[in-house]
Amino acid sequence: MEKDQEKGQEASPEAGPATTMDPARQEVYEAWQTFDEYLTATRYAVRDPESGEPREVSYQDILTGRIIPKLLAAKTPISDPDLTDELALALLNRHLIPASPLLMSFGNPHTRRPGYFSCYPLGFVGDSLAEIETMRQKMRTIYMAGGGAGIDLSRLRAKGSPVDRGQGIASGPVGFLPDFDAVTGTTNQGGRRRGALLVQMDWEHPDIADFVKAKNFNGQLNRFIHTLPASERPVQGTNLSNMNISVNAYGAFWENAELIDLIARNMWSTGDPGLLFVDNMLKYSPLREDDEPRFSNPCGEYLASAGTACNLITVNAARLARAACDRLKREGMDPRADPGGWHRAFTRQFWSILGRTAGLAAYLGSVVLEYPEGYPLPEIREKTMAKKPVGVGISGFHTALLLAYWGAEPYGSAEAVRFARSTQAALCLGTLGMSASFARRTGHVYENAPYWSAHLGELSETLCECGLEDATGHIIDDLKNLVSERGGFYNCLTTSQAPTGSVSAFLRNIDTGIEPFFALSVNRRVRDPKRGWVEFVQRPAELSDILASDEAFRERAEAQTALKLSPIEQLNMLAAFQRHNHTGVSKTVNLPAQTGSDEIKDLIIASRDRRLKGFTVYRDTSLDGVISVAAPADGASAGAASRNEGRGGGGDDDGGDGRDGPCPDFETFEDVGDDRPGRIYRARSSSLNAHITLSHDSKNNIREVFVSAGDTGADINAIFTAFGMILSVALRKAPSLFDPLVKVLTKVRMDQRVIIRTRMSEEPIVGYSLPQAIGLLMRQRKDFLDKGCQVPVPHDVGNYDLCPECHELSLRREGSCRKCDKCGYSTC
Repeated sequence: MEKDQEKGQEASPEAGPATTMDPARQEVYEAWQTFDEYLTATRYAVRDPESGEPREVSYQDILTGRIIPKLLAAKTPISDPDLTDELALALLNRHLIPASPLLMSFGNPHTRRPGYFSCYPLGFVGDSLAEIETMRQKMRTIYMAGGGAGIDLSRLRAKGSPVDRGQGIASGPVGFLPDFDAVTGTTNQGGRRRGALLVQMDWEHPDIADFVKAKNFNGQLNRFIHTLPASERPVQGTNLSNMNISVNAYGAFWENAELIDLIARNMWSTGDPGLLFVDNMLKYSPLREDDEPRFSNPCGEYLASAGTACNLITVNAARLARAACDRLKREGMDPRADPGGWHRAFTRQFWSILGRTAGLAAYLGSVVLEYPEGYPLPEIREKTMAKKPVGVGISGFHTALLLAYWGAEPYGSAEAVRFARSTQAALCLGTLGMSASFARRTGHVYENAPYWSAHLGELSETLCECGLEDATGHIIDDLKNLVSERGGFYNCLTTSQAPTGSVSAFLRNIDTGIEPFFALSVNRRVRDPKRGWVEFVQRPAELSDILASDEAFRERAEAQTALKLSPIEQLNMLAAFQRHNHTGVSKTVNLPAQTGSDEIKDLIIASRDRRLKGFTVYRDTSLDGVISVAAPADGASAGAASRNEGRGGGGDDDGGDGRDGPCPDFETFEDVGDDRPGRIYRARSSSLNAHITLSHDSKNNIREVFVSAGDTGADINAIFTAFGMILSVALRKAPSLFDPLVKVLTKVRMDQRVIIRTRMSEEPIVGYSLPQAIGLLMRQRKDFLDKGCQVPVPHDVGNYDLCPECHELSLRREGSCRKCDKCGYSTC
């Protein structure tokens, strides 16, 4: 078995003999290799137990050093040496890749908390404090093992209900959201990244209106954050920043116009809540209804029974498509001379390769299920082993679409929808063929004959429509015979479409998952231990030489990037992939900033009839801390837009000013927050890491003080939040109170050294309590403004947030994730 040669040779069973790579393509590959090494060192590498230094340099090291040897040594009921060899070569050639948790800990001899799976829907939270605490502990354990969690609050009693035999009243499910959010935000996944959580609740719950508005509680502060300099906004954001929320929609939900309107308005303002279509989750799931396939993971792609884990595997559609393209060109075909002939020949090649690779992905996922140490909790292992779920999806779909039609059919067109549906059908058929062989070998079957019979019938129809009846008809017949004899397959389900965050970077795709290209090149900035910050441009690896040499192809590709697509085109593509997907598809419908809430409501209604299992939208600029370049004045319509003022410049803790225009001297509490420029400063001590936000008016009066005390606990943080609000109310009503307030604050001394570094002075502010440090900061800021000190305003900041890893204004929403264009950080 030969290793994939990074510097000019590609060993690929589909592409034929290794060939020298085109120079333009090799340059792009070398840029990706820099990012490969960065990701490995910062997130995935095994580390020396003593020094903490990474022992692995690249993705290839991860594969050859521990993952492939552990797979080759596997002794499971389904292990097959020939299949394992083929799987190893596919991994080395980046034809498929497991999800992040397995890459982090599979074969790691040092970790005491291995976890091989991504998704853990935990089901209903019980209606008692003891059961709530038990769920919190389960979540923490799962996060430490590298997974994400989903919980359902539908069984918690409503706010104001009697508790303790009528001696008290309940706070309601929404009251517990900050607790669940805190567990998620303070427990890293596998010690490598922040936890991820989805909270869902039935639409019929009495507290559903409060739940829908849960992420809008800090609306006033959110609006103020929009006006702050990008380099100084809080990375954590406002409340409930570590969770997504979704409403369980079913039955008479569609008759509740008032609730749908409320959901649309909150989707407009924050992106939350999403919707989970429970009727479709039950009707179109391979899991029997008594196993309740109605619970979701954080990104909505794994919809299954409570207490099961899903092992997500991603097939690299981009590289497989390029392999089919290269083979056809070697045979003398030209996509420009015979577009129709090219498409027919390409799709047969591509779908054949895709199906075989999807089978290998199902093999990998099924083998990994057999390792007992990979489960964070015994009960999760028991339920998962009984059902054996595996979730195979793809990355780089847009690349495959461009190659199939040589750019002539844009993402979202009717022909692209058919191609997407057929691609998903080929993927699904490949996984089921492998699952059928396991069922015959082991005798294990998850029975659900009615579903599988209908599903195979629909697969057959799609494969016939795309001209694959002769190549796949015998396979479909064999699978139908298995279902007739035994009622199902080895795996209860085999397909799930994840957002593929960091793993797509290892695959060298910037068209992650089924998403369209956001752009054809992405600027990256990563920190190299030896060279410091390294900047380079990432391009789609499998298209780089074509984009450089074929101007017509490049123009067609640029015309179908994400921001040029209509919402309904995105919805149609989502539905195309969902049709033959056993669980869900993680694909957010991205909307321009000027979209109104009425339009979002129309999309909700349109999603109902497309057999979707879930629906989420993200309107550009709607999340906390995202700069609004041109956003609607309210959520009612897509008409008037307003530009936020006061976008300041400078780096972290910058004391400069920088305004786009004059700022009105607002006096009322209600008006403050839209146009007042300000700064955020970081205060540190041995026991806290706080953020202090100061804003000022056009006369340089400090008018607001917001305080966030970080991870000091909910009660203490609430006290400091209230403290800041009280200061703000006083300063808004009477700016003349500034000097007396500062005098009082600077007298508060508690012998705790608090340091604030700013660019207003070379010397840091040193206080002996947080209030004293705040008072000193207020004085320094006021003096600085009175001297007229300013820094330049940055231009073209776009709709980006501050990245928590590289601290650049480069974090944007893509699908269900937030991804950094500079360093590659992803929330997925």
